[in-house]
Amino acid sequence: MIRRILYLLLVTVLLGGLAGAIAFYAFDFKPKMLATVIMGAPRPPETISAEAARTESWQPQIAGIGTVTAFQGIDVTPQVGGVVTEINFESGQDVKQGDLLVKLDSATEEADIRSIEAELANNATELKRREGLVSKGIVAITELDSLKTKARVLQATLDRRKAEIAQKFIYAPWDGRAGIRNIAIGSYLAPGQKIVWLQKIDPVYVDFSMTESDYGRIKMGEKVTATFNAYPGEAFTGAITTTDARVSDTNRMITVRAEFKNPDKRLVPGMYANVLVDVGQPEQVVTVPQTAVTYSLYGDNVFVVNATTAKDKDGKDVDELVIERRFIKPGTVREGRVAIASGLKPGDKVVTAGQNKIDQGSKVVIDNSIALKLQDTSTIQ
Repeated sequence: MIRRILYLLLVTVLLGGLAGAIAFYAFDFKPKMLATVIMGAPRPPETISAEAARTESWQPQIAGIGTVTAFQGIDVTPQVGGVVTEINFESGQDVKQGDLLVKLDSATEEADIRSIEAELANNATELKRREGLVSKGIVAITELDSLKTKARVLQATLDRRKAEIAQKFIYAPWDGRAGIRNIAIGSYLAPGQKIVWLQKIDPVYVDFSMTESDYGRIKMGEKVTATFNAYPGEAFTGAITTTDARVSDTNRMITVRAEFKNPDKRLVPGMYANVLVDVGQPEQVVTVPQTAVTYSLYGDNVFVVNATTAKDKDGKDVDELVIERRFIKPGTVREGRVAIASGLKPGDKVVTAGQNKIDQGSKVVIDNSIALKLQDTSTIQ
């Protein structure tokens, strides 16, 4: 009986050891062995797109932010008060110099004029009669002088009333476009009350600011290119006409004014403008696609593709493409390309897509079709 129990225990121990050995092989030794084999195997090359850095001729430019300003612009207001009896323009209408815009009620002044004219006529008749009497010595000459003085006073009063009536006819001072009118027939206008905004918008000005250091680089008449949110993808060309008389002592900026032709009146005052001023002569710069540059706090860099030769498993020479991380000094960004001030030379091939899969020393193959796929999935803004 005891022997049977010992045999049973021995079998149990042997079976337990065998099960443990199998578990150790399956769950510890085999995974580690496979991991070692996989880690030791050479990694397949990653697929990237690449493009060679090239030399381009770029015009040096100064960027600024500006606002469109009318060539001339005023609030049309009356000099005298009165009730509106006539409106001869519509909101947004183009008007010519001398066009009658608004007429105010002038009935009282016109009645005064008729009264004064009657007094003048009566005074002229009396003056003529008295002149005959003075010549005969019947009337003193002082009476004649008094009538002449009265005639001058009446004439001055008449001229004043006519001037007051003239002020109730409000004309366009120059060619321009009316804004949205703020009056209606029958409304009362006080002196200085706004009737409408009138502005001349051909040409227009674009006023923008630049730094004190950039101010010395500009000249009168230099080309200015402006873009506007209202017209995406379209550029407007003008020229610098003047600058402010002083630099601000708070931010060391100076206001510069450029003039733009606007025959179709597409540009209106108040528009936001992105401005580029051409300065100096064109320069030769090394450029790469903007997607090739990685910006980092530790330094801006690109991945450069270098061709090398290595030995295969049979000892034969094979050509390989190996990645080098290279730190650069990027400059101006223009139309999707970056000017590289230092760190690259023309012909250096840089990675433009697939940077997330590579690092220093990675082996790669180039397939530039993936760059198009990346563009297809981009968001249009």
